[in-house]
Amino acid sequence: MTLRARRLLLISLIVWLVGSGLFMAVGPVSIPNLEDRLEANALLALEEREHDWAQVSLEGQVATLTGAAPSITERNDAIFTVLHSTWSGGVVAGGITRVIDETGIARIERGFAFRADLLNGRVTIRGDASDASARDSIAGFASANFPAGAETDLTLIPGGASSPQWEDAAKRLLGQLARLDRGAIILTGEQGGLIGDAANPQIAQSVSGALATMPTPFEASAVITPSGAPMVIRIEDGLACHAVVRAAQGGHELRFDQNGAMPNPLSEIAMRRVGAIFRECPADTRLVLSVRVDPGDEALAAQRAEAVRGLLVAGGSDETRIDIALASDLMTVVSFAVTQDEG
Repeated sequence: MTLRARRLLLISLIVWLVGSGLFMAVGPVSIPNLEDRLEANALLALEEREHDWAQVSLEGQVATLTGAAPSITERNDAIFTVLHSTWSGGVVAGGITRVIDETGIARIERGFAFRADLLNGRVTIRGDASDASARDSIAGFASANFPAGAETDLTLIPGGASSPQWEDAAKRLLGQLARLDRGAIILTGEQGGLIGDAANPQIAQSVSGALATMPTPFEASAVITPSGAPMVIRIEDGLACHAVVRAAQGGHELRFDQNGAMPNPLSEIAMRRVGAIFRECPADTRLVLSVRVDPGDEALAAQRAEAVRGLLVAGGSDETRIDIALASDLMTVVSFAVTQDEG
């Protein structure tokens, strides 16, 4: 090959590389355009399958699925639907290569629930609202009482009716949460729960006292840790204990390292916190630790259960008050419930 031919070949290669780079950056197969196309296809496919509870976002060709699935079957179908929403998936075909499952706890398992988490002065509110008016009112209340910001995402219950008492109870819990440095609240059924840290014992006592007079028929339990002083505890029975335990779990689904027996760092912190909170529950209550058993993973599920029990004990719980249940029909990988001895 002559020198002139080699130069022409080199110039042609440079032109091709530059053109390919521009095409990938701004053309129809550019990363932003590809993500938009995959996301649009996934949302359309979910809509056609009537998965109106699900949301999806794309990063490259990896999709993240969120939302509260009504059942395990619907969650699995939604994952399959997203994965096959563009061609059959895969890198070569230009479809979705993987679906990250971040769906929340289904309503049929967790019941009607409202929760808020306070961190660095900002509150995040998730769960259910009784009606549109209550949802909008709570969003406005949160914006006014949390100067660092409020993020509200509440789901309306189909056929939900106005409930001034529920709205008042939710606002009472939110108002007391706003007085803490950090913490969380839960309102499920007629039982509320609050955990958190207070700047001083006076605030802790005042918050606990305010929750003693909840709007009828609601009640609230609390575990508040003042700076440099003992906890202020209001837990009267098993239902009250269950509420503060749920508040202690945090706003994210508890997870393990992929195919591993140990919880991820955030889940480990939450499990230790659950152990510390359950320690303060009445002596006749028991904490039921449920771990999902996936097909062929019975040994892994048992290892995970022992790892979680160890973290609960490290948090302060009495090992003799912890029961373990392994089951294949759980929506989440791990969950907690509280039972109370009869008598």
